[in-house]
Amino acid sequence: MQQLTRRLARRMGAIMAIVLACGPFTTALGESFPDRPIRLIIPFPPGGSTDVIARLLAQELGNQLHQKVIAENKAGASGAIATQALATAKPDGYTLCYCTTGSIVILPLIDRQLPYKPGDVVPVTHLVNQPFGVVVRSNLGVNTMADLVALARKEPGKITFGSPGTSTPSHLTGELLNEAAGIKLTHVPYRGDTPAVADLLGGQIDAMFASAVILKQLMSTGKVKLIAMTSTERLKDFPDVPTIAESGYPGFQTYNFGGLFAPAHTPASVLDTLHRAALASMQSPSLRERMVGDGLVVVGDGTQAFSATLRSEQVRWGRVAASSAQNN
Repeated sequence: MQQLTRRLARRMGAIMAIVLACGPFTTALGESFPDRPIRLIIPFPPGGSTDVIARLLAQELGNQLHQKVIAENKAGASGAIATQALATAKPDGYTLCYCTTGSIVILPLIDRQLPYKPGDVVPVTHLVNQPFGVVVRSNLGVNTMADLVALARKEPGKITFGSPGTSTPSHLTGELLNEAAGIKLTHVPYRGDTPAVADLLGGQIDAMFASAVILKQLMSTGKVKLIAMTSTERLKDFPDVPTIAESGYPGFQTYNFGGLFAPAHTPASVLDTLHRAALASMQSPSLRERMVGDGLVVVGDGTQAFSATLRSEQVRWGRVAASSAQNN
């Protein structure tokens, strides 16, 4: 009897050793996730509005997950550096990235030499959409979308619009308007928003599809007019400014999304934990106030809905980018 008891004890000990050895698998399945700090990669330089929002998100995520979330800037190459860092990270939920339309959707469409593919990362939460405002210099003689379209038809190619770079969401929004309205606005690419804004204020270009976060700054100068928004609904801060859709182009909508992404093959239970924490984080007064104050539209979709959005965005921007390349 004693020998049987000892044998059973040895077997139980062996079983417990196996269970303990499987500890990392338990963590990978999300049952005790997270049990150490998480890294949030930000594809932008420190100090910008997107960087501020991403850092507030990191702080709130940490509060929800009861683990520190460390923000790390990896700017450059239109977001490709940050996205590659995410794509090559271990798929355990401990490396995340705040990604936007440019690096996830548009860049893979126009650069086939990228060291990653869209399928190398997976969406966790569709956090926000950032619409654009159609801004024109005040002395252009344009007050509405109808005015802009009429002038562009009268003088094809003469009206110029700036953007932070070729094939950015802002640039392709202009090309989409060209297509929808049957006009020809001439694109002038810059290296970022700042030089484009400077030339708009200086009168060197006529218009710009400006991101919502810089609209207040632009309007405060008195040198430009905001004539329409690319959002589906009017923004709270600009209730008198119509959308392009209600200005005669039903269904017209563009935006630059902001979303939380993880490496492909991250366990579904971990993605679910992160998504629920992100949703709770977005209810934080400080984070929500900053997002809404910057003209962002809060979304909150999870992996499946966000994946469907990404597929539709890839189709739309792929077509617009191809058409733009042929016409320029």
